[in-house]
Amino acid sequence: MVLNSQLEEDCPSNSEQNSANAGDAVEIDEEENQLESKAEGGWLLEKATLLYEQDKLGQVKALLESVDPDILEEKHHAMRRRAEEAEKLVKDMKAKPEGGSWVDQGISRGKFPTRILYRLEEGENKVELRARCETPIKKDLLESLFCVLNETELYKTWLPSFNVPRFKITECRKLKQIGRVSQILIVVMELPWPMATREVVISAAAFDDIEENGHIGIKMKNIESKDDETVPEATSKTVRVDMDGGFLFEACPKDHPALQYVNKEEDDEHMLVTFTALINPNMKVLPQSFLNFIVKTALGTCWKILLQIAQDVKDGKKPDHTSAMARKRDELYDYIKERVEAMLATLKSVDKIGA
Repeated sequence: MVLNSQLEEDCPSNSEQNSANAGDAVEIDEEENQLESKAEGGWLLEKATLLYEQDKLGQVKALLESVDPDILEEKHHAMRRRAEEAEKLVKDMKAKPEGGSWVDQGISRGKFPTRILYRLEEGENKVELRARCETPIKKDLLESLFCVLNETELYKTWLPSFNVPRFKITECRKLKQIGRVSQILIVVMELPWPMATREVVISAAAFDDIEENGHIGIKMKNIESKDDETVPEATSKTVRVDMDGGFLFEACPKDHPALQYVNKEEDDEHMLVTFTALINPNMKVLPQSFLNFIVKTALGTCWKILLQIAQDVKDGKKPDHTSAMARKRDELYDYIKERVEAMLATLKSVDKIGA
C-alpha cells in the first residue's frame, strides 16, 4: 500500500498531464505564430523595398509601420526617414502661405502666370530665406518639364547669369545617379564682392504618390561628405549653403489666384507646379539689396526660363534635350510618360466622381 501510494505521488494525474500538454501546445502555437509573423514581416519588407525602388514612398511608409519594428534594419529606417521627409514637404507645400511674415509679390503676368512669395526666418547668428513659386501649367507640359529638371548636365545651357549685381552659376555637376530619377548634384554660385563663392550639394529624390494622393514630387536637401562617399569635402575656397525644399506637381485648385490669368482657350485642365526652398546662405546679415535682387529678379527670371525651356523641349526646339530623351527613352522617359499618364488618369477619375 505504501509503495502504491508513493507511485501515485510520483506519477502525475491525468489532469496534470493534460495541463502540461495544453501548455506545450500553447507554446508551440506561439512559436508558430511568431514564425508566421516573421515570415509575413519579411514578405512585407521585400514589398516595401520594391516599392521604394519605384519611389512610392507613401506605400513604403505604410508597410514599414505595419511590421514588427524589431525586424527592421538600418536600411528600412532610412527608407522610412525619406518617406517622412517627403510627407512633411507635401504638408508644407499644401498649406496656404497666407498671413504671418510672408511677403506676397503678387501674380506676374505673361505666358506663365506665377505667384512668388518669400519670408525671412532669423535665428542666432544666421538668417534664412524661404521662397516659393507657384505656376499653373498645361498638363501636356509635364513630361518636358520633368526632362528639363532631370537633365542636370544641361543646366549650364539655359541657367542665366547676372552682371549687376554679379550672380552666376559657375558649376552644376551630377555626382551620382540614384535609381531612375533621383540624383546628387553640386552647384557653385559666384556672388557679388565681398561675398565669397557659395556651393551646395543637393540630394534630389523623387517620390510618386499618384495612386494614394494624385501627386508627384521631388524632395531636395543639402548633404555632406559623411552622407555619401561621392560628396567632396568642403574647401576654404567656397562656403557651403544649407538648403531644404523641393517640387510638387498636382492638380491646380480651381481657386488658385494665378489661374485667372491663364489662357484657357485650348485646354481647361491645368496642373500646379510649386517650388519651395529654405536657404541658409551662412551669412550673419543678408544685405537688403541682395535680398531684393534674389526674390524680385533672379528667382522669377530662373523660374520663367525653366518653364520656357520646357515649352521649347515640347515644341522640339532644344536638340540637346531631345537627344537626351531619345537616348534614355527605354530606361527612363517611357517610365516618366507612363507615370504622367497615370497621374492625369487619376485626376480625370476624381473629376468624374466630383461631377
